[in-house]
Amino acid sequence: MWKKIHQAFCERAIGSTRTEMALSSRWKVLNKELAKWRNALAKAMDNHRSGENLSSETCKRFQIIPTGPSVVLNETPLHETPASDSPMDSPMSQDSPIENEPRPIGRKAAKAKRGSNSSKNASKFLEELSKHQAMRIEMDLKQQEHDMAI
Repeated sequence: MWKKIHQAFCERAIGSTRTEMALSSRWKVLNKELAKWRNALAKAMDNHRSGENLSSETCKRFQIIPTGPSVVLNETPLHETPASDSPMDSPMSQDSPIENEPRPIGRKAAKAKRGSNSSKNASKFLEELSKHQAMRIEMDLKQQEHDMAI
């Protein structure tokens, strides 16, 4: 069998140096890979949806009897819902209107607010510190003048 395959291969692939043994070993490698593909394809073909079987492939839905009447959907639903059940028509919504409460402050906004407060507090602290230093310098100068006078 491999002699016929080798002859056909040599006719098509001119200048090839492959032997019968090389062709058969290559076929073994390809056959393993193709077997994986065939098994995956067979598994996918056998995987039917829930409630389906082989007859679902050959027989279309609602066409078991080809001369039967076609399927028609009703325009009116079987169960009607009353129109007055909407929540906007309830007496609760008329008695108490919904108040728009302010949303609570978020985490990021609270952190930003704390950061801005701390910078304001720091600037106030620095101003007071500079005032105290100026007063301290004045008091030291007065003390030195007083000590010089004595």
